Amino acid sequence: MSRKNKKNLNERQQKVLFCLIKEYIKTHKPVSSARLLEVSNINYSSATIRNDMRKLDYFGYLKQPHMSAGRIPTDKALRFYLNVIEEILRTSKEHGSEIDIDLQEYFEGDFNKILEGAIKLLAISTNGIAIIEKPKMESLKILSIRLNKIDEFRTIVFISTELGLNETFTIFHPNDLNFAELEDLLNNNLKNMSIREVKKYVSDLQINSQIWYDKKFEELLRFLKKLVGEHFEEGFLKYGFQRIILHDLIDLTDIRNVIGFVENDRLLQKFLEEDFPLESSDDMKVIIGSESSLRDLEAFSFFLTNYKILDRKIGRLLLVTPKIIDYQRTIQLVEYVSNRLTEILTRLAKRRD
Repeated sequence: MSRKNKKNLNERQQKVLFCLIKEYIKTHKPVSSARLLEVSNINYSSATIRNDMRKLDYFGYLKQPHMSAGRIPTDKALRFYLNVIEEILRTSKEHGSEIDIDLQEYFEGDFNKILEGAIKLLAISTNGIAIIEKPKMESLKILSIRLNKIDEFRTIVFISTELGLNETFTIFHPNDLNFAELEDLLNNNLKNMSIREVKKYVSDLQINSQIWYDKKFEELLRFLKKLVGEHFEEGFLKYGFQRIILHDLIDLTDIRNVIGFVENDRLLQKFLEEDFPLESSDDMKVIIGSESSLRDLEAFSFFLTNYKILDRKIGRLLLVTPKIIDYQRTIQLVEYVSNRLTEILTRLAKRRD
């Protein structure tokens, strides 16, 4: 068991707590000392187990609903359980071996189909709501830039990026702009740079007003400033609203609250930026019930991870589940989908390079 869990509890009490939580996750029913002895390999008397359960009550790991003889775990207990599971997964040599779903069908087709397949797999296999943040355009490399003249003063810019995602915007310019030269200049200088790298280049660029610059440079600078100021639409794909209602510990109010959260893209984005920024060094974060800053969502757990091209993080995955769930299998599935998505998108990006 993890050292962080040993502060108040001895080894026997940790084992009692772990077994009780495991049984409650399986049955969704309060667990008594008699039931615990029946389903576990704990070799102590019922009186000893009852004393341990009272101590677990006192330290805030268990609570007794109504007049039931059994106990149910608190969010503090679920955090204890998750810490133990994470330790088991870190040391296990057969990590991921329990995943026995036919996965290939979910990762076929074009880019959007692959993202849709990933969240569908996650939602179906966990009975949760799976959400994927579409790739951050700023993280993607520019493959080519085309200019399409509208009239003397306006031109549409087509930016093609890796993964086949394209963006367009309009620039205004002098009527004597040399399109062919500017297009060559842009492609020669910006290919394989990400939009984020272009922004950094522009912010670091020092222009000396006393020095004369070639007109082509001025045209390039005008374009770069427009690119830096552009806001690219991203958004989310979501799947699994219908599956969350299958859990017998989730009531109608909980369902309304979680759907209200998931449908609000602004709130989703704020939650991700505050709790799991893309620049974070963490590969996964799990937030259980009352640990969340979100109001009225204490009945749920949130599994957050990211997906990449090679080692570049380009978007995030969020899985929302009832907090009474098989954490070991859920973590394995979230990690599997994230890793598989990274592998496929990396391969897709290399093909287009």
